[in-house]
Amino acid sequence: MKKNEAPAWAVPRFLENRKGRLWMDGHDLPALAEQRGTPLYVYSAARIAGRARNLKAAIAAIDRNTTLCFAAKALSAIKVLRLIRAAGTSVEVNSGGELYRAKLAGFPADAIVFNGVAKSEAELAEALDPPIKAINVDSIFELRRLAQVARGLGCRARLALRVVPEVRSATSAGNQTGTAATKFGILPQEIDGALAILKTNADVLDCVGLHAHVGSQITEAGPYLKAAEAVTRHLAHLEAALGKRLAHVNLGGGFPLPYMHGAASSAQGAPQGGLFAPTLGAVEIAAALLPALRRAIGPETEVILEPGRAMVGDAAVLLARVENIKDRADGRWLYLDAGYNVLVESYTYKWYYHALSAAKLDEASADFRLVGPLCDNGDAFFDVEGEHLLARLLGEPQLAGARDLLEAALVRLPGKRSLAASTAPGDVVAFLDTGAYTLDQMTPNNGRPRPEVGLIAASGAYEVMRRRDSYADLLFNEVP
Repeated sequence: MKKNEAPAWAVPRFLENRKGRLWMDGHDLPALAEQRGTPLYVYSAARIAGRARNLKAAIAAIDRNTTLCFAAKALSAIKVLRLIRAAGTSVEVNSGGELYRAKLAGFPADAIVFNGVAKSEAELAEALDPPIKAINVDSIFELRRLAQVARGLGCRARLALRVVPEVRSATSAGNQTGTAATKFGILPQEIDGALAILKTNADVLDCVGLHAHVGSQITEAGPYLKAAEAVTRHLAHLEAALGKRLAHVNLGGGFPLPYMHGAASSAQGAPQGGLFAPTLGAVEIAAALLPALRRAIGPETEVILEPGRAMVGDAAVLLARVENIKDRADGRWLYLDAGYNVLVESYTYKWYYHALSAAKLDEASADFRLVGPLCDNGDAFFDVEGEHLLARLLGEPQLAGARDLLEAALVRLPGKRSLAASTAPGDVVAFLDTGAYTLDQMTPNNGRPRPEVGLIAASGAYEVMRRRDSYADLLFNEVP
């Protein structure tokens, strides 16, 4: 990086390097960590609201009959849901708890869609009191269950059938949702069975839409276009069989966000290919998808999209403190007070989050191993399992010459992170782009209290969005 050139991760007037220190929305983050303690999540209300407004406007410029339903599973904090509602978007929920939060945040029933593979009778009843915009039915069994619940309540359920589009996408296996090998959706060969149930229960079931989803962190438009082709075929079949036009088609979300920045994103052999350094975003994908879909389905049918991480993923930073240091044969290890207890996907999906020495941004860098505080060797910001398996396989003489191929397939995170060379106990490490799929997944593993979550409000004031757990909080709902 040239002198006075902004780093690749910086966003003017949002996330900046000021005299070697990390600032967000006018707040010195290392100083905030000293004041509020660590681990500490800090969110930007301006970034979230701006993302929602800008994405809504950009999509409207491409297609005016497309509705954005924010995927609450990405971040269901009440303050955030209220920000997104105020920006004019609808919401997609995935459980009774998320439905409760959406209602509490002020979303009206006709602005809520409900996904999920295992909705209980109680959850379906909650979605019918009053009936929401659409319950996305995930199976033949669930369709029958919904008919039974609606009949018992004496109401008519608005629903969309979630179909399997049979589309694979270049994302991690756990984020695949578009094929029969995953747990999602109704198979194409089951649609006629669904039609029979709809006709038999027409007094309580109102099929208003068709839904498909191809996954999360999808880095190209192709899978969406293929899903749109499948949905268009099924839509024509359903409309002919039901003798009516369906109100909407829902192509889900999964729009990508850049997580690797600078040299890390352009390095040869970056783990998991281009998954963390996409060249397209939600708007570019929508620009490729929506005109083609609109030509196929006509102007009257509403299109629904369900962005999650694209709205909130880059709106937060996690601040963690270095608590210990060790020298090993492969270099220096830094032990942080945050591990996969607060960044679950760093473990489950080997998700990459860019790390910085928050108060030493201008110093010369060195490579470190980063690990968390849990009593678990897998609590590390590198791929412990992948590295172990690679070493084991390279011990086989017949595989010794296949190191590059094996490493690319098995090792899903960088082995080391570049931080200020003097980073040591007491320093604060910042993980960027931690806004999505983090707060809702935190755990008090090893008796470690869940961290405070702060929000820098539009006024510039720091607000507590979730207070830090006390030890007593760890016993909540426990019966001694």
